Amino acid sequence: MRLASSAITIAVLVLGFAAIAQQVGPGSDQPPSSAPNPPPSTPPSANQPQVDESALRYFASQGDTRRVNAEIARLRALYPNWTPPSDLSQLSSGPAVAVDPIIERLWNLYKEDRIAEVRAAIAERQSTDPNWKPPEELVTALDTVEARRRLTNASDSSQWRTVLTVATENPNLLTCVNVDVLWRVAEAFAKTDQTSRSRDVYTYLLTNCGNPGERLATLQKALTILPENQVADLLQFERKTGETPDNFDSIREELARRRVERASNDDKTTATAEDLAVVERMIRNTNEPGPVLVLAWYNYHHGNPARGLELFKTALDRNGGNKAAEGYAMSLRALERIAEAEAFAYDWRDKAPENMKVYLDVATALLTQDPPPRLETRVVSRIVPVVSSQRFPDGAQALGWYSYNTSQFQTAREWFRLALEWRPEDEPSAYGLALSTQRLNDRAGFNAVVAQWRDRSERIADLADGATPARPGQPRAQVVQPAQTVPQAPMRSVPVQAEAPRVVVERSAVEVEPTMRVATAATGSTSGRRNCIMTRSADGMAPDAALTLGWCLMDANRPMEAVNAFDQAIRRGSSRIREEAAYGKSLAYLRKNLTSEAAVAAAQAPQTSQRRVELSASILGQRALAAYRDGRYVETILALSERARIVPEQNDLMLIRGWSYYKLGRYKDAERIFRAVQRTGFSEEASVGLNAVLEASIPNRQ
Repeated sequence: MRLASSAITIAVLVLGFAAIAQQVGPGSDQPPSSAPNPPPSTPPSANQPQVDESALRYFASQGDTRRVNAEIARLRALYPNWTPPSDLSQLSSGPAVAVDPIIERLWNLYKEDRIAEVRAAIAERQSTDPNWKPPEELVTALDTVEARRRLTNASDSSQWRTVLTVATENPNLLTCVNVDVLWRVAEAFAKTDQTSRSRDVYTYLLTNCGNPGERLATLQKALTILPENQVADLLQFERKTGETPDNFDSIREELARRRVERASNDDKTTATAEDLAVVERMIRNTNEPGPVLVLAWYNYHHGNPARGLELFKTALDRNGGNKAAEGYAMSLRALERIAEAEAFAYDWRDKAPENMKVYLDVATALLTQDPPPRLETRVVSRIVPVVSSQRFPDGAQALGWYSYNTSQFQTAREWFRLALEWRPEDEPSAYGLALSTQRLNDRAGFNAVVAQWRDRSERIADLADGATPARPGQPRAQVVQPAQTVPQAPMRSVPVQAEAPRVVVERSAVEVEPTMRVATAATGSTSGRRNCIMTRSADGMAPDAALTLGWCLMDANRPMEAVNAFDQAIRRGSSRIREEAAYGKSLAYLRKNLTSEAAVAAAQAPQTSQRRVELSASILGQRALAAYRDGRYVETILALSERARIVPEQNDLMLIRGWSYYKLGRYKDAERIFRAVQRTGFSEEASVGLNAVLEASIPNRQ
């Protein structure tokens, strides 16, 4: 019977361990300064050594090939000139030898890896018979097992010098039977800055050990430790012939993938056609996103965003996650499909800091296109809170130019001020602030900007000296690209003050109150609602009682206390109670003009389609009124347009739309709205607006 694997002693490593043992004493933290010179080899003895083969014979008789191999390796380490029998049958066919039952029991325990019991049995026998000694081979075998455990534990605990010390003291461990030990020794060499020794370990493994799986795993281990050129050198040991040939193609693919990945991060480095072909093949042969992302980034950074976009889409389909989304949005922007990029990046903005940076970058690019884009309400309404919450100065500046170029100068002024608050030395924002204050005839504000920036900005000084300002399109060219890092900060609102015509607005257009019918449907009756005046807290209440309390507090005009009661009902109530409580909580926030909180509350439980429309209309109506009061007329129109998509627009809100058009100088649009209102019976209010439009547009008609 032929041995499955030849067990060999790695002599060079043993010599290296001996040198380490001499140079690294107890408590030393310093690695050996140089490789040791090997001592002269020991001349072979004239006679064959007397070798105790009892353990070998025992393992052979048990058919334990692994133990046979380990014992052969151990004996070779002890007796270099010893030659094992050529056939296992010779070990079991020798003369019968009387076997001590105790010895046989000890070997059986050893075979079952019950080392502690072997030690205990030896101690027990010696306590009754002090002259008895266990077989030397058994003691050596026990020492070897325990040494292997010490080495493994030291490796698991990252005690690398202990690993090398144990290996030095137990050279019989360094055989192909103990491949895991050799891997750990190679890692210990690397962790103590001796990578050349690590390479020697891997070289001996690939030269002498025959298991194909272990040989491939050896190269995989080397990939994590050695420089790539040294790993490539180890590929020469691939065995293409024999009963168990190697297949190191996965190692070659990984090396090629790494080279392409490095090139993908450096547009000045070009990957070879061979390496690119290898990565393409990996994409076809696996469903993993990794190779796809490598090739996608390579194409993006090397001037082929269209191919990059295709590959990033494939990576997304393979669950490539945040990096795939980041690359997809960046490729869309590089292809000047900016609106698509903004819509896509918005959905991924909170997944990772890199995704947030991409969204802010794309949103800024969208706002600063030339000519100015006509953006939908939903686009602007989602850009503004993100820019504010992230305190992103380039986004604030972009919103300033967007407002300026749509003649909303007061809003522009506030965005430029905010951009300067977040980045005080931003000259383009200062120039925008100067232009917007000038257009608003804010002489004091304009002089303040000039006083601060005259010596640092030639164009601001020109404005102060009466030079012709840049044409309206020019400021957009002053928008700088977003910074590489995105500062984090909590949400803050942008206060904007402006004069506005007095408009009487019906309450029903902006706020929905719970009726007695709603309260009755929610609670089953109206009894007990008057008793909420003396109630202090909803904590601990049953869900239905908390819901009743919430509606009672709404009747008592105590909406913020009602919120707490509705929260209690949401936390503990059934689906029906949670729906009613979420609805009530939204109404409570709406009464306090907290539209963002109202929107969040409405999403805490599913609502009927009717209520969803009702709440959405109320929230958008309040946002429009708030924007109108602050003079943010573009945002007013955007909010009203969004509301008009889901419910018919009421006369009072149409009047607000008309006056917003008027303030923006869009007189034809304002006239159209006022005439529409006039036809519905609001003749007096509409006539005021029409007269204002007529007076303002007469000079233009001349």
